[in-house]
Amino acid sequence: MLDDIGRSAVARLNPAVTIPGDTAQERRDKVLNIIRGTILPRRLEFTAANGVCLAIEVNSSRVTDVFRVHAGIAPDFETESREDLAAKLAGLVSDIASATAPLELVSLQPDTALEADDVGITFSEIEVACEGIELTAEPVISIVANAESAEDEVTAEPLLDGLASRFFEGADRFAQGRVLAQAKDGAELRAEGTCGQAQPLHPDQELLSQFARDLSGWSADASNLDLPQLIVMRPSGGKGAGLAILRDNEQFAMAVHQARKLGAVVNLWATLTRPDE
Repeated sequence: MLDDIGRSAVARLNPAVTIPGDTAQERRDKVLNIIRGTILPRRLEFTAANGVCLAIEVNSSRVTDVFRVHAGIAPDFETESREDLAAKLAGLVSDIASATAPLELVSLQPDTALEADDVGITFSEIEVACEGIELTAEPVISIVANAESAEDEVTAEPLLDGLASRFFEGADRFAQGRVLAQAKDGAELRAEGTCGQAQPLHPDQELLSQFARDLSGWSADASNLDLPQLIVMRPSGGKGAGLAILRDNEQFAMAVHQARKLGAVVNLWATLTRPDE
């Protein structure tokens, strides 16, 4: 077994591990298997591409605490019954499995030592409770590249005005800093987070104006460039901060984010540009 591990092991650039699974059912099964296979005390943090997060403490295949949930109040292990706790944990596991893929896991040491009476909820109890929760089918989103010739191009319906503004608002879920500016001259409209006034990443007006001119020049040089457009910049090695820019005819929005949040950027872009059904 050790020889097989040595031959198959590969170095990772960050502690996050991607949980495979094309469907919510497959991802839920993987999450349950991870809980079952966790024997020593660990803090497991599951994070989906759209920012949904679940952080739990696991020991001896039992969930002993919940540190973070995406919405609502975390279960209270001291006051709630085992049946209620198992049902709530099954709901949390199902929710994180149903969130936007890919799903990542970071395994950490617990912040505090495990108490003797922290018996927790067993993997089997959670698995049984999950059987009563039906997972919804997932929509399939495809991003199609621009047509290579004019004959193959299909005229799309115009998108709603203010797409960059909506990207600015939606990026609040994953961005460390955000800027919204006018496309014609780079005039700043809004700046939040680390890009806000007096913050370390706040761009001055000259920089925004120059960037607006660069974007206009890019459009002029590329006659077949259609808007809206998403531009992503990632650091070498995939670690550190990344930059996402969405530009439409009137405005452009910039979002500074952790490089591993690129999936959340693409998901937001796909949501904003998806045709209404």
